[in-house]
Amino acid sequence: MEPMEAMAAIKRFVMEHRLPKTEIALFGVKCPYCGKSDRIEQLETPEELNMDLLNADLKHYKMLWRSLAKEDALLGICKFCLNVLGLDLEKGLAEPLLD
Repeated sequence: MEPMEAMAAIKRFVMEHRLPKTEIALFGVKCPYCGKSDRIEQLETPEELNMDLLNADLKHYKMLWRSLAKEDALLGICKFCLNVLGLDLEKGLAEPLLD
């Protein structure tokens, strides 16, 4: 799946399934798209959602996650502009997934 297609698909998936299930804003992490620093939320990994999604939905989420997240990277979403982001929690950064 092409990166732009995967971005659109995971954004739809997140909205349809009301993710993240645990809504905790990462304060101080600034969205590179809209500049908000109080609306970034970390998305659960596929493993964390194992019991919360139907099997077919979980497989689809895993495929989307793998196509966007680099190695052990985390993904997040800005709840203001709804862009999916790469997260580096150690550095307190949110980065665009596509260059």
